[in-house]
Amino acid sequence: MRRELSLTPQCPLCPWKLAEHLDFRLSSLRAFEALVPEEIAYLRSAPGQTDFSAITLFYGSVRWIIYNDGHARKRQAADIAHELAHGLLMHPPKPPFDAQGSRHYDAVKEEEANWLGPALLISDEAAVWIVEEGMSVLDASNHYAASTQVVRMRLNVSGAAVRVARRRAA
Repeated sequence: MRRELSLTPQCPLCPWKLAEHLDFRLSSLRAFEALVPEEIAYLRSAPGQTDFSAITLFYGSVRWIIYNDGHARKRQAADIAHELAHGLLMHPPKPPFDAQGSRHYDAVKEEEANWLGPALLISDEAAVWIVEEGMSVLDASNHYAASTQVVRMRLNVSGAAVRVARRRAA
């Protein structure tokens, strides 16, 4: 995806720009405020933020990502990247709820998106670059506009510190 966006492998990737590139529609909860003001106010507020992060809906063949703009910007980036991952992995559309009103949930597909989403924000090359540059997690979080949790996760799973240490020892 970075190559398609004319970015180097270690460059930050903006999920909003990637969504545009992929022709996925993005809407924040705020866009629905006039339709259901009390519900949107609840979901964007502290108690309701844990109830909704983001979802991909389909309008014909169009993927439409609705995300909670009540979250911090870095959290929004992670939520959008997760939903973009579902699209890049070609996860097929399903109605949001089954006949009993329960949310459709596929643990395997969610786990796949849980891995690819953060990798879109912090590539393996980016993780290695962070370590090579001696960046703090907070500095890397700010540089990549990703949460510190995402940065730590990607540094750990990429083995960036070990890879850099081995390269320096060689």
